[in-house]
Amino acid sequence: MKKITVLIGIGLALLLNSFAFGFTVDTKIDTFKTDLEHIQVGDRIYFDVSILHNEEIGVHYVQQKPSEIFVIISYSTDIKQINDGSKTDFRFMSAFFDTGLQTIPQQEFILTSLEDTVSVYSDSLQVLVHSILPADSVALKDIKPPVSLYLDFWDIALPLLIIAVIIFVIIIITRRKKGLALIPEKKKKIIPAHVIALKKIELLKLQDYIIKGDIKYYYVEISWIGREYLENRYHKPFLEMTGYEIRHVLKDLNVEKRMETNAILQESDRVKFAKYIPPIQDAEKILDELVEVIHATKKKEIEEEKDAD
Repeated sequence: MKKITVLIGIGLALLLNSFAFGFTVDTKIDTFKTDLEHIQVGDRIYFDVSILHNEEIGVHYVQQKPSEIFVIISYSTDIKQINDGSKTDFRFMSAFFDTGLQTIPQQEFILTSLEDTVSVYSDSLQVLVHSILPADSVALKDIKPPVSLYLDFWDIALPLLIIAVIIFVIIIITRRKKGLALIPEKKKKIIPAHVIALKKIELLKLQDYIIKGDIKYYYVEISWIGREYLENRYHKPFLEMTGYEIRHVLKDLNVEKRMETNAILQESDRVKFAKYIPPIQDAEKILDELVEVIHATKKKEIEEEKDAD
C-alpha cells in the first residue's frame, strides 16, 4: 500500500510539473538510420528525443557517464519555433558493447524558467543486439565503420551557431559573477599526453582487477587509456575509430611501434567484444607493453617546450 502511495505521489508531481512548465517529451529510435533487425555489437544506434515546451523555457541535456556496455557517442540539438511554443530536438548517436536484449537508459534534461527548474526524462528504449562473431569463434572482425551522413550547410552551421552563442553567453555571465576578465590573461600549461596516460596506468594497477577476476573491465580500461593517449598525442579522434581506421591512421602518420599498438588494441577488443579470456600472464604483460609504446612515442622534450611557449 505504501509503494502504491509513493508511485501515485511521483506521478502527480510529474503531472504538476508538466502543467506548470507546459512540456511533453517524445522518444523514438530513428529507424531510417538504424537497422533494428540486424544490430550488432558496436553498431551505431540513432534515437531522437523531442521536447515541446513554452517559448520562455530553456532546455539543457545532462550528459551521462558512459557505462561498460552503453555509450552516447555524440548528440546534436535543434530548436524550432512552433505556433504555440518551441520544440527542442535532441539527436543521439549511441552504441552497445554487449549482446542480447539491451535497454537504452532514460536521458535527463533540465527545463529552466524564470521561476524554477525541473528535471525531465526520456523514455527507455529496448533493442536486440547480436554478436559480431559465431559463438565458437575467437577471431575478431572489424566493427562497421560509421554511416555517412549527407547534411546541407544549414544543418551543420545553424546548430553550431546556436551552441556557440549559448556557450559565449554562459562564459560571459559566469566570468562576470566571479569578477574575472572576459579574456583569460594566460592559458594554463597543457599536460603532455604521456603523463596523463602513465598516471592512469598507475591508478589501474592499484585496482587489482586481475586478482579480482574482472578481466573484461581490466581490458576495457587498457583500451580506453591507449586510445585516449593516441588521441591526445596525435590529435585525431581515436576514441571513436574502429580498429580498421586506427591501423590506417597510424600507418599514414608513420607512428613508431604501430604494430605493437595495433596488437594491444586488437587484443583488448577481443576480450571486450568476443568474450575471449586471455591467460593471466598475458593480461599482466599487456600493460607493460602499453607503457613501452607510450615511452617510445611520447613527444620529445624539445617539442614539449615549443608547445609550452
